[in-house]
Amino acid sequence: MLAHNPPSTSVPFIPDNAPFSEEQRAWLNGFLAGLYSTSGTSAPVEEKPATPLSILFGSQTGNAESLAKKTAKEANAKGFVAEVFDMEDYPQDRLKSDKNLLIITSTYGEGEPPDNAEALHSLLLSDEAPRLEGARFSVLGLGDSNYPDFNKCAKEFDKRLEELGAERVTEAVHCDTDFDDDYASWLEASLGSLSTGDNSGTSTAPATTTSTPSETTETNDGPIYGRKNPFPATLKSNFNLNKEGSAKETRHVEIVLEGSDLEYEAGDALAVKPHNCSTLVDEILEATGFSGEEKVTGSDDSEVTLKEALTSHYDICALNKLFLANYASFADHPTLNEMLANGNGHIDGYLTGRHIIDPLSDFPAKFPSAEDLVGMLKKLAPRLYSISSSPKAHPGEVHLTVGAVRYETHGRARKGVCSTFLADLSEGDTVSVYVQPNKHFRPPADSALPMIMVGPGTGIAPFRAFLEERNASGASGKNWLFFGDQKSEFDFLYADQLAALENESVLHRLDTAFSRDTDQKVYVQDRMRENAEELFQWLEEGGHFYVCGDASRMAKDVDRALHEIVETVGKKSSEEAVAYIDQLKSDKRYLRDVY
Repeated sequence: MLAHNPPSTSVPFIPDNAPFSEEQRAWLNGFLAGLYSTSGTSAPVEEKPATPLSILFGSQTGNAESLAKKTAKEANAKGFVAEVFDMEDYPQDRLKSDKNLLIITSTYGEGEPPDNAEALHSLLLSDEAPRLEGARFSVLGLGDSNYPDFNKCAKEFDKRLEELGAERVTEAVHCDTDFDDDYASWLEASLGSLSTGDNSGTSTAPATTTSTPSETTETNDGPIYGRKNPFPATLKSNFNLNKEGSAKETRHVEIVLEGSDLEYEAGDALAVKPHNCSTLVDEILEATGFSGEEKVTGSDDSEVTLKEALTSHYDICALNKLFLANYASFADHPTLNEMLANGNGHIDGYLTGRHIIDPLSDFPAKFPSAEDLVGMLKKLAPRLYSISSSPKAHPGEVHLTVGAVRYETHGRARKGVCSTFLADLSEGDTVSVYVQPNKHFRPPADSALPMIMVGPGTGIAPFRAFLEERNASGASGKNWLFFGDQKSEFDFLYADQLAALENESVLHRLDTAFSRDTDQKVYVQDRMRENAEELFQWLEEGGHFYVCGDASRMAKDVDRALHEIVETVGKKSSEEAVAYIDQLKSDKRYLRDVY
């Protein structure tokens, strides 16, 4: 199947009519280019090893994994021999021999590494980390600048690799929610720098890779709709799961996917592209003195009106230090200038609980043009929601369980951008969506194994999907759900459906914790401790343990309780309990979908 160029060149290539995809041809041609010289003969005169490259990803929602596979495709096309590794599966003893490393990682929670990056992150930051002289690297971070620990995990990897003696070939890039341009620049610079150095490494031939050439990225036969082109779906149903009297508003949202090629599995997330609140848009126009009809550059580089840009193109809520610093040049307000001059403590105090409308109102400014205003704003990013339905139970539909965020601070009513956008939609409205796969958060592949699910509040979402999936597929494994919320009378989400699943022996155990029902607050981790013996027995039977919900408190409390149960019931030391749970993680039996 190999073809040869005319005599003037001697590099064999894969012809267009060969039975390979475009990506496979690119990978194979890149490899052949590394093996063959251009001396004018059809056989390699002098073997020049292709540059081996290890690409490691730490991913919580799938973006870092997708970019790692895309990076491998580009690297292979340029003559590298690239291997993609989930950080959890990366053989740590290779650190001493791998000479070219690209790290792509997100950060989640309060500056923590993604679950699959925990072990490698811990090793590298420990005293047991190997010296890495002779290795070359670059780091790409994925994050959200609205959070105080923006790209913390990527920064820690970058700093520590250098401390261990590795050479940084290009500066780390810390991407915000809109990462396409920054990623492209980082990729070009990193591959360019790595290709000009020493090609020594572990192999001169393609090694067994985590991703085969055809898997490195979406092929031409991939989905029409995705992050760059969301599907305009129709809202089928939208109702409040909480009963009257609740302090919460949790919406059950049903969206029709018919007419798209979007497919999902239980455990995946749905990305929703929201619109900003029209009232807030009007308040910003009033504060800045613009009519809204001014022409500006939209987030997709098209020309749109300022009102449209503020409604559907840019984030007009999230306030950060960069916005304040840029805004100060227009406002030139003494109070704002003093705050910025006095350092982070004063700025952080002002940022807490405030949005962009606050400085616009507190420190009025006159913008020379509407373009100056939108030039300071971030693009409006899609929001990810854990899917709460199984496609087997609801073909052509996707369901979400969304907690509507509404509160008041500093004398102003506030709204969650996407949660209230969804909550306020009506039947027949259009919502732009795409599927974000999460292949690391799935029901057990062996349907006979037990499943323990801890999902308070909206954390129940993927577990409703898991239970529907197990029911529809006739899985024989036992299922145990821990659910909690404030009051049983008002906040027992999906109570009727859960009762039906119990009656059908699909849900074998249901333990609830309603924190406001009694004077003594009770949480899901308390119910775990009360049932410690049986919970540990389920784990010993091969059970998978899942957690979904708040990362900052609940997930940590649940993790602490799990360690205690393994220690006490399993009669293990604290070190042995840590090793036991680390093994659960390594075996993909302790999985989290936390935010």
